[in-house]
Amino acid sequence: MRSDMKAVRDYKSPLLAAISLAVFVTALWVLRHSLSKLRLSDVLASIQAEPWPRVAGCILFSACSYGMLTFYDYLALRGVRHPLPWRQVALPSFIAFAIGHSAGLSFLSGGSVRYRCYSRYGLNTLEIAGVVGLISITFALGIGTLLGLSLLLESHQAAHILHLSHAWEARTLGATVFILILGYLWLTQRVKRPLRIRDREFRLPPFHISAAQILVASVDLCFCAASLYVLLPADIPLHFFSFVGLYVLALQSGVLSNVPGGVGVFESVLIQLLPGGATAEIVSAVLLYRFIYYFVPLVLGVGLFAGREAMR
Repeated sequence: MRSDMKAVRDYKSPLLAAISLAVFVTALWVLRHSLSKLRLSDVLASIQAEPWPRVAGCILFSACSYGMLTFYDYLALRGVRHPLPWRQVALPSFIAFAIGHSAGLSFLSGGSVRYRCYSRYGLNTLEIAGVVGLISITFALGIGTLLGLSLLLESHQAAHILHLSHAWEARTLGATVFILILGYLWLTQRVKRPLRIRDREFRLPPFHISAAQILVASVDLCFCAASLYVLLPADIPLHFFSFVGLYVLALQSGVLSNVPGGVGVFESVLIQLLPGGATAEIVSAVLLYRFIYYFVPLVLGVGLFAGREAMR
């Protein structure tokens, strides 16, 4: 039995890498097909023509998003019963997210940063793993909440975008998502004993922390979506909450692909779902968003992490 489990583990990593590569190649093919009628000169001209107030709005919303992300760690540390003051959490959290967003496999890349930082504050390996797990749950709760709201509040537009026949199908999907979220909240309220998985015990976070996870992640993802929405053409026929639904679908697709930063996957899904498809204005908006939300924090995060390590 143990030899069988070892064989499964030996094949797991290459299999995941092969799947990620296949998804990446497929996304690039879809993206190439979508952008085949565009000229690079048109995209570059559109970037140069982007109004500075919109760029400033993207910077502001991106900063607000990264500020909210620090509360993912703050809540997760309370979830594993090892709370730390926000001032100690903010910088490690920013560095971990800034690097993890672009490096791919964020639970490993961001988790490695968190291990280096939080082990100094007395957390053991299992507690840090719990922090990483709760951060992933917080993200999933935010994705589910905003997707569910978008399906319920903008059901007609959601049905059209998702190629559903009727609006009630979108509302049914939204209600299903909320049932799952309410089920998680019910578990955190009712289950007080530790859960045992492979001879290890795990505790669900208290109800008030779970409710805060939903609030924090929802606000963060709204800021995140707004940082791209503000760059899109003003005449795009899409309300903000409808766009949020598209955005979280594209974002989750990129995360699940394990491709670094979701590059190619996020763009291909988003462009396929946006009304009107690929235009020079939309492509330039996505490129600016990539630079502001991913590249700039990555450079800052790597610099700050190197500085912290040099001071140890």
